[in-house]
Amino acid sequence: MTLVQDKPTTIQDNKATTAANIATFKQWVNEMVKGEYAHAPYAEDAETSDPSGKYKGKAQVIQSFNVWKTAFPKATGEVKNQIAMGDHLTSEVLFKSSHTGPLVSPTGTIPPTNKNVEFKAVILSTFRNGLIQRERTYYDQADLMRQLGVALPPKP
Repeated sequence: MTLVQDKPTTIQDNKATTAANIATFKQWVNEMVKGEYAHAPYAEDAETSDPSGKYKGKAQVIQSFNVWKTAFPKATGEVKNQIAMGDHLTSEVLFKSSHTGPLVSPTGTIPPTNKNVEFKAVILSTFRNGLIQRERTYYDQADLMRQLGVALPPKP
């Protein structure tokens, strides 16, 4: 992927943008785990992906968070590490919760197991004008399923 800037940025511009994006992301993690989506920092045409699928548009992105909130209503999220440069941010987030609601997955719905889970996700975010334009989330889906006591179905 080649990134092209419309105009060069100064080091000062870059530092300010980086700091703002870091703060926005940390605030979003705090709001997201509480199910507070009113100020979700996504562009209207945002595109995201994670092991469960790809989402286009802010409405679909927020709906994907609702799936997690339903399955893990008392989740916590803690940003552990971040690497940032201008509009690009890589974050490591530790999520903890109990699985007390149905988890809708691409292979079917997993009923509540009431098991505690803890997993790290790596989230690559690209911002545009202070909003997340693109985001890719990676986490060990097999480990999450193991913690839930659920076997992954064989790949077709």
